[in-house]
Amino acid sequence: MIFGPLVSVITPVYNREKYLVRCIESILEQTYSNFEFIIIDDKSSDNTLEIIKNYQLIDSRIKILENDKNLGATLSFNRGLDICQGKYI
Repeated sequence: MIFGPLVSVITPVYNREKYLVRCIESILEQTYSNFEFIIIDDKSSDNTLEIIKNYQLIDSRIKILENDKNLGATLSFNRGLDICQGKYI
């Protein structure tokens, strides 16, 4: 018996409002649904965080982490690793 998500998808983002909807839709449209989608906003200055928050309202699999300062992709990804619950990443 599996409790929680089997798969964790981790996506760090920084100022990607132009491409973010396509990215999020691509993950949410997968036929496999037992996943959590962790999106780490790396202190974006555009509308990236607002877009993520809007999607979180419609899909509870989305988890948001907000960096207090810009950490870069690797450190942001590591923050996602710290909270992921899936067996597979």
